[in-house]
Amino acid sequence: MVVDSFGKEIGRKLIHVLALGWVAVYFFFVVQVSERAGLLVLAGMLAVLIILEYVRLQLKVEIPLLRHLYNFRRGREADSPGAELFFLLGVLVSLAVFDTEIAVAAILMAVFGDLTAALVGMRWGRWKPSVFGGKKSVEGSLAALGVNLGVGYLFLRAADHGTLWWQAAISGRAGIESAFGHTLWPLVLVMAVSASAVELAISKIDDNLTIPVIAGLAGQLTLIVLGLK
Repeated sequence: MVVDSFGKEIGRKLIHVLALGWVAVYFFFVVQVSERAGLLVLAGMLAVLIILEYVRLQLKVEIPLLRHLYNFRRGREADSPGAELFFLLGVLVSLAVFDTEIAVAAILMAVFGDLTAALVGMRWGRWKPSVFGGKKSVEGSLAALGVNLGVGYLFLRAADHGTLWWQAAISGRAGIESAFGHTLWPLVLVMAVSASAVELAISKIDDNLTIPVIAGLAGQLTLIVLGLK
C-alpha cells in the first residue's frame, strides 16, 4: 500500500539520497574503464528499471523483494512509473550531455533541493499559487533555493579548485578548465534559480527528470555566455 505522509516522505527522500549511488557507479566505471562504459552501465540499469515497471504496471506482478520500497512511493505512482526511473533517466541525460561538473551539480540540486522543498512544503507550506497547479508551496521552493545555492556553490567551488577525486582520472573530457573567479556565483545562481523554479512551476512532469536536465542546460548555456566554453 502506498501512503502519502510526512514520515513516508522522509523515507522516500532518504532513498532518493541513496540513489546518488548511481552517480558513484558511473564514476567507478569512468575511472576504471571509460566514460562510455559508465554511461552504458547506467543505461543498463535504466533498462532494468523499465523492465521492473513493466512487470509491475502492465503484467500486474508484485515483486516481493521490492514490496517494502514501493511502500515509500506517492499515491499517484501506484499506477504510473516510479520516481527512481525518472531520476536515473535525468542522471543519464545530464552526464551524457553536459560537462561533468555541471551535470553533477544539477543532480545534487535535484536531490537535496527537491528533498528540502518537499519536506518544508509538507510541514510549513501555506502559499500554493494556483497558477502553478496549487500543489507546490512557495515556502518549500524558497527553502530549496537556499539549499541549491549552498550545494551548488560548495560543489562547483571544489570542482573549480580541482579537489574532487575523480577529476584527474577523467581530465581528458572537456570540463571547466578556467578559474571561475567572479563568475562562480552567476553560474551557481542561474542553476539554483532554474532548479527551484522548475520544482515549483512544473507539477505534471516528474521533477526528478526536469530539474537535472533544465538546471544542467541552464548551467551549460551560462558557461557559453560567460565565455568559459
